[in-house]
Amino acid sequence: MTEKTCQIVLVGHNPEKLILSIDKEIFDKLIFITEKESLPGSTKALETLDVLLSTYKTRKMLVENKTFSFTVETKPVAELTHLIYQQKLKGFQNVIVNISGGLRYLDIWLYLASSITNTRIIHGDFIYDGEVEVGIYKNDDLKTVSRGEITDKQFEFLNIFFNSYNDPSKFFKSNLSFDENPLLTRRIEYQSIEQLRLGLNKLRDGEDITRGAINGFISKLNRIAALDINDEKQNKKRVAISYIGIAFFLKKLKLMLN
Repeated sequence: MTEKTCQIVLVGHNPEKLILSIDKEIFDKLIFITEKESLPGSTKALETLDVLLSTYKTRKMLVENKTFSFTVETKPVAELTHLIYQQKLKGFQNVIVNISGGLRYLDIWLYLASSITNTRIIHGDFIYDGEVEVGIYKNDDLKTVSRGEITDKQFEFLNIFFNSYNDPSKFFKSNLSFDENPLLTRRIEYQSIEQLRLGLNKLRDGEDITRGAINGFISKLNRIAALDINDEKQNKKRVAISYIGIAFFLKKLKLMLN
């Protein structure tokens, strides 16, 4: 059986340039990414999106448009991770992330998500006439940095930031975006180490967990930026899962569904 490919494309300001890069790949589906909130250049990006949608719908291609919250630091990392795994669960074995048209400060979040999910990420190697792209040699594969994955115990710890669920696939419901899925948006925060300890105790059916063990989890997860910690006063911490932590959590969930 032929494997299906979904190409996820960050929309920039030049539709002709993006089309050159997109068409260098063999794909079955296109998903265009634009900004959810208004940013400098958003109007131009929406004009580019209109051209791209018209072009590929005319070709009878399967096309979608999604919006990411690029004004919220690191949130696109979680949003793209979620979208990649949704497509894989829909039967697109191969996913490509194309940043040929994106702005650099937007590209970085997609690069991080591609590194976490081990997803191919590309950028066009264009032919120029002066400063104008007039053709393309190929798409270059950008080397990603391996981010590994969280351990089973770290995964268990991160579970306390989410409401209870009985089916991991509910995190990836195909008809819900990241912001539409209540499991991902209605997260739990803790106001102290003691609250965290009690939360993990409850998850482990009353097993007594020491504060030292909780601090150990926090220390290791903080090294990979998986937690959002705000030291409010002595012995008090507001602790939440970060968007990068959500990406690692979703990666572990997806492995459970394989």
